[in-house]
Amino acid sequence: MPAKVTAVFQDGVLKPTRKLKLRPNEEVTLQILRQGKAAVTEDLGPLAGAFPELAALGDKDLMAAKQIWTHRLDKQVRMLSRKGPRR
Repeated sequence: MPAKVTAVFQDGVLKPTRKLKLRPNEEVTLQILRQGKAAVTEDLGPLAGAFPELAALGDKDLMAAKQIWTHRLDKQVRMLSRKGPRR
């Protein structure tokens, strides 16, 4: 059964902030999401948790993505404007 657990990285080891119900030597799969301002997903409504890797993005990442998207969109608009109307 999947569980969401917060942990702290200390001395090269992830230490859960609560007791885990695991058997000795039981293997688990981890997905690391850094905590911070961008990690808050509650305000996403039904999309919260749909793309957890996006929670690790910071303001710089989002600004860079916006600039790239805007640049490429402008390029597409210019290209379509040069072709003229379709017949």
